[in-house]
Amino acid sequence: MRFLVAWQDHADNAAREERATVADLRIFLSEQNVTLHLESQASADHITIALYGLAEGLAHDWWRIFGARDRAVSLMDYRTGYAVPDLRMSFDGVIFQVEAHQRTYRNPDIRFWAGPTEIMNRLEAEAQLGGFVDKILSRLNESDIRTSNAAARWARVQASRNDAEEAAFCEAAGALGLDPYQIDDRAAHSIENASTLFEGEPLTEFLAGAQGVDESRLLEWVEAVEKRPRYQARIAELRDIVVQVAQSAVAKPAEASWSLGYRRARALRRALNLQIGKRFSSYRSLAERLGANKSYKLAASVDGIRALRSDHEDGVYLHMRMHGPSANARDSQLFSFTRAVGDVVCFPDEGRAPINGLNAAYRQAAGRALAAEFLAPIDEIRSMRESGRDVVSMAEELHVSTTLIERQLENASRIDEACA
Repeated sequence: MRFLVAWQDHADNAAREERATVADLRIFLSEQNVTLHLESQASADHITIALYGLAEGLAHDWWRIFGARDRAVSLMDYRTGYAVPDLRMSFDGVIFQVEAHQRTYRNPDIRFWAGPTEIMNRLEAEAQLGGFVDKILSRLNESDIRTSNAAARWARVQASRNDAEEAAFCEAAGALGLDPYQIDDRAAHSIENASTLFEGEPLTEFLAGAQGVDESRLLEWVEAVEKRPRYQARIAELRDIVVQVAQSAVAKPAEASWSLGYRRARALRRALNLQIGKRFSSYRSLAERLGANKSYKLAASVDGIRALRSDHEDGVYLHMRMHGPSANARDSQLFSFTRAVGDVVCFPDEGRAPINGLNAAYRQAAGRALAAEFLAPIDEIRSMRESGRDVVSMAEELHVSTTLIERQLENASRIDEACA
């Protein structure tokens, strides 16, 4: 992602901050100009706008941009009457993605086309977005405008970024969709309580997944399950198995979550000496295969989490929330349990992490990919389909949902690519 700015002098905008920051702007994703557009049937390769609003918006939403999961932020959120391309930014905890979507404006008629997607790591994204904000604020300084809302906000963000503890709090607030500098006592208390149990990406994913539920009750559930007898949650052999998996399927730098999950699903089946046709009919059968006591027990039901992974000196503990008594719930419990196993397999470092309903969060996506390929290997699905089985009968035999079978078929080429 690159921003090319050509400043325009003597603009006649009313607000001094806008007047000083009018420029011809070109934005490139994957080296393609995404500000290329059609205006009244004529093609233009740049937009001429006041950039101050973009700087103020990016500075204000910095922690939401990097703290949110499952939610994209569009450059259009910061336009102040100007036509800008619909560039949607999202961060899953590891990979920052920017997508160009088609956008049409009326009066005047302007169309931005759908364009490429660029993927980068967090440091690269912060450098590009932060550098863009710095460029705009420098222009204000050169124009003797040394105080502005954007400058004050950006200074505060920079100070927070230089303090690890404060940065963690700010990002946690961003995960909740809140402004860390204007947060009420109740929300601050929730973040502080959660930070005594989780840290780093698990903290962000826990809070992002807890939006809309009773966070205090959820935290009470976490604290309560941690006090259960170890035989109700300990998976005795999992830690040793994970060592084998990590050695045979070494993590790759900046690897996509789905790739890590698919590769380690196959490595896990190899470590367990499972034949391609081996099925697990319930979470309990898999838990016992991984060394759980026959007294392994589900935890009480609660909203906002599927399972909790917790590491202790004597091994890994997986606390499974009760999903219900129906057949669908039983299959869902098997999938959730396998996702929890996947979190341990994909992220062997000891700690505590939630398994929840987030889709785009890196750890959740990796665990979900592992569970899908472990329970319903694509090669087995292909074989079953070739023998005339339909999605419903395959799902029934593999003890998964029909949706999972359909997703595996849709992602077949992606699985092959990851495991090649």
